Amino acid sequence: MPFLVITMEGAFRSVDREVEEAATVDGASPRRVFWRITLPLVGPSLVAGTVLAWARAIGEFGATITFAGNLEGVTQTMPLAVYAALESDRDVAIGMSVILVLISVGILVALRGNYLPRSRRAA
Repeated sequence: MPFLVITMEGAFRSVDREVEEAATVDGASPRRVFWRITLPLVGPSLVAGTVLAWARAIGEFGATITFAGNLEGVTQTMPLAVYAALESDRDVAIGMSVILVLISVGILVALRGNYLPRSRRAA
């Protein structure tokens, strides 16, 4: 979560207050200013912070198993669930791993289309 908080703090600080004030002067309510002006301006940072937090959470296998344990439904994260499944049913563990990889690739593909620069193709 700190990755998301730090990213969003910087994004909100970088929003030009004059743009928000102009919308208010033009008659927009504070709620409308937030949804129509502020949120679209910080949207890419929100996505980036969320991806960073998610990737970090997936990679916290060692710390979680060492300090929190592997209690199903309480402290079990997806990597710990894969680890537990690997001990009992290898096919389930492989399936869970494939799902995690597909989610990661799906996020990257979605970001590639919206936020990441596209490479130039030869004409």
